[in-house]
Amino acid sequence: MNRRFLLFLIPLALVICSCATTMQRGAMQRAYFAYNHADYKTALRHLSRAESYGEVKGKALAEVHFLRGRCLEGMNERAEAVGAFEFVVKTYPDTEFAARAQGRLGELKK
Repeated sequence: MNRRFLLFLIPLALVICSCATTMQRGAMQRAYFAYNHADYKTALRHLSRAESYGEVKGKALAEVHFLRGRCLEGMNERAEAVGAFEFVVKTYPDTEFAARAQGRLGELKK
């Protein structure tokens, strides 16, 4: 009985983990779609959902924070956008999003 339970539990855990990743990707795609249509509030909502679907880390989390900064910038919330970009640069310095955030900071601080 114990072995059967494990044979059921392991594949179930794999399915659940892959579903969370798929949901995160979907939320990010919807966030980018909303951002590209200047619907920044909707994009921010999807970014929050992407973060809520399991543990987001590394490059993916840097991307979430960078896009959040771009949305805030689009909403003319400059101080909050600067904070988001500075967070990306400080927390994820070795990612492409840190370099992009640095570029946005240069533009915002002019």
